[in-house]
Amino acid sequence: MRAGVRTAALLLVSIAAAGCGVSPAKPAAADLRTTAPPWDAPRDAVSYIDKAGFERLPLDFSGPAPYNLRLKVTLDGNPVQIPAGIGVDRVRAEQAAVHTHLTGGLIFVEAKTAAERPTLAQFFTLWGIKYDEKCLADACRNLKITVDGQPAPWDVPFTGGAKITVSVDR
Repeated sequence: MRAGVRTAALLLVSIAAAGCGVSPAKPAAADLRTTAPPWDAPRDAVSYIDKAGFERLPLDFSGPAPYNLRLKVTLDGNPVQIPAGIGVDRVRAEQAAVHTHLTGGLIFVEAKTAAERPTLAQFFTLWGIKYDEKCLADACRNLKITVDGQPAPWDVPFTGGAKITVSVDR
C-alpha cells in the first residue's frame, strides 16, 4: 500500500513540474538607437521583426527563392561593422525573412514568396537603428545610398546580388 501512495505522490509531483515549463521572457520594446556605433544585433529580435513589418518565421525557413546581397555602411568615412544575428531570435527560434548569419555585410533574404521585396529601411529597423530619408542614427549630413555604384533612394528595395552602400556624416 505504501509503495502505491509513494508512486502516486511521485506521479503528481512529476505532472506538476512538467506543467511549470519555462518560456522565454516577454521581449523588450523595439527602440531604435540614435547612438554612435558599434551597433550590435538586438537581443530580443522578435520585437524588431514585428516593428519592421515582417512575419516571424522558424529558424530553418528558407523560402521559395532565397537570395543574398551585400551592404556596406560608412559613418564619417569609417566602416561600420554589420553584426551577425540581425533579424534572428535564437531564444524563441524565430527569424525575419531578412537576416544576417555572419559579420561582414552579407544579408540573406528568405521570403515566403519571390514577389516580396524587403527594403533598406526595414533592415535598419531589424538592426534597431533609426533610419529615414535624412539620417542614420544621429548622423544627418550627406546621406547617400548607392546600389551597384548608382545613386538610389533611401528606402531602396532589396534585389539579389545587389551591392548597397550607405554613407553618412555627422
